[in-house]
Amino acid sequence: MTRRAFLASGAAAAQSAPPPNIIWMWADNLAYQDLGCFGSKLVKTPNIDRLAAAGIRLTEYYVAHTVCSPSRAALLTGRQPFRAGIVDVLRPDSPSGLPGDEITLGTLLRRRGYRTQAIGKWHLGDKRRYLPLNHGFDHYFGMPYSMDMAPSHLYRDNEILEDLAGDRVATVTQRYTDEAIRFITAGGGKPFFLYFSHTIPHPPIVLPAEARKSDSVYNDAIEHMDQQVGRLLRALDEAGLASNTVVFFSSDNGPMAQGGQTGGLRGRIRDAYEGGVRVPFMARWPGKIRAGTSSATPAIAYDIFPTIARIAGAQVPADRVYDGQDILPQLTGGSAPERKQPFFWVYTDRVTAVRDGNWKLHVGNRDQVLDQPELYDLAVDPAESSNLAAARPEIVARLSARITEFQAQVPKVWRLDYPVRDRRKLPSGQRRK
Repeated sequence: MTRRAFLASGAAAAQSAPPPNIIWMWADNLAYQDLGCFGSKLVKTPNIDRLAAAGIRLTEYYVAHTVCSPSRAALLTGRQPFRAGIVDVLRPDSPSGLPGDEITLGTLLRRRGYRTQAIGKWHLGDKRRYLPLNHGFDHYFGMPYSMDMAPSHLYRDNEILEDLAGDRVATVTQRYTDEAIRFITAGGGKPFFLYFSHTIPHPPIVLPAEARKSDSVYNDAIEHMDQQVGRLLRALDEAGLASNTVVFFSSDNGPMAQGGQTGGLRGRIRDAYEGGVRVPFMARWPGKIRAGTSSATPAIAYDIFPTIARIAGAQVPADRVYDGQDILPQLTGGSAPERKQPFFWVYTDRVTAVRDGNWKLHVGNRDQVLDQPELYDLAVDPAESSNLAAARPEIVARLSARITEFQAQVPKVWRLDYPVRDRRKLPSGQRRK
C-alpha cells in the first residue's frame, strides 16, 4: 500500500469511528481553591483529584459571567450571555429564559446522533418552553433554580416530580448521581452527552447525616459531592466506558460569602475580580489528553462549545456570532489558539472588565462604574492588589479602546420587574428565612 493510500485509509477509519461520550460536570459556586488538586488543605476530594491527575488542569480558566444563569448560558451556547438575553440571575416567576432559537451543546450533539440528558440545576428559565427538553436534551432530572429559591421543585423531563423538602433535599445529590449512572449505562448503541450540574455547595446546604463530618457544612458538601463524583466515575469504569469518554469538571462562578477558598484571589460571586470568575477546570480523555498535565494559558467558558463540537465531529453553526475558540489542541498538548479578541465581562449591559494577555483592566464592579480604572498584571499579581493604571497609561488607553469597541455590541437592558406570587419567597425570589 502506498503512503497516500495508507493515510487515506486511516482518515476514513477515523471518520467512521464512533465519537466519544462526553460528560460535563460542574459545581454551583465552587471557589478556585476548594479542591485538593487546586491546593485546598481543608477539604478532601480524592475522586476529583484522581480525575485531574488522569488528565489536564487549566489553572487560568474563567467563567464568562459572575453569576449562574448567564454563566450557564455562555457555556451551553458558546456565546457571550447577553447575545441570548441572559444578563442576570433568573428567578422563580421570571417570564424569560434561554430563547428557543439558541443552539445549545445539547442541540448540537443530538443532531450528531448523541443521547443527551441534563441533570441538576438548570437555571435558564422554568417555563416549559425554556426547559432542557426544548434545548436539545432527551431527558431532564433536576431543579430549575438555585437551592435558596422557592419552590424547590424537582422535575422529571417537563413535569414537576415533587416539591423537595426535609430529607428529600438532603439526598438529592445522590439521586442526581443515581440518575446519571442509569443514563450512561443505558446503552443503545449511541454515544451520550451528560450535562450534570450539581446544586451544591450553593447554600442553603442540607446533607445526609452521614455526610456531616466537620464544623463546616460547606466543606462537608464538597466532600459529599466528591463521593458522588467517585460513584459516577466507577460506574464508567465498570461499564467499560471510561476509555472512550471525555470528562470535564468545573464551577459556574466564584463562591458566596459562606465558605469558599479563593486561594488569595480577590472577589467572589458577582465580582469580575479573579475570585469571582477564575474557577477550577479539568478534563480527562484517555489516550488523547496526557495524564498529570496542566496549562496556565487562559481559557474561558465559551471556548467549550467549539471544543466539544470538534471532539464530537460536529460543525459549529455559521449563522451567528460565536465568542469562543477551540482549545482542544491546548488540552491535548499542542498550542493554545491565538486569541481573536480579549476576554470581556459584561454586567447587565455594561462591560466591567477585560483581560488581554496578562493585563486585566477593571472599569466597573457589579452595577457600579469605578471612579478610576484599575489595571493589574496577572502574571505577577493574580490577587489584583497593585493597581498599575497610573504607571501604565498606554495599557489603560489601549484596553479602554477595546472596551469601547466591544461595548457597541451590547444591547441596552431595560429593567423588568415581575411579581413574586409565592408567599414563601422574598421579592428577590429567594426563600424566606
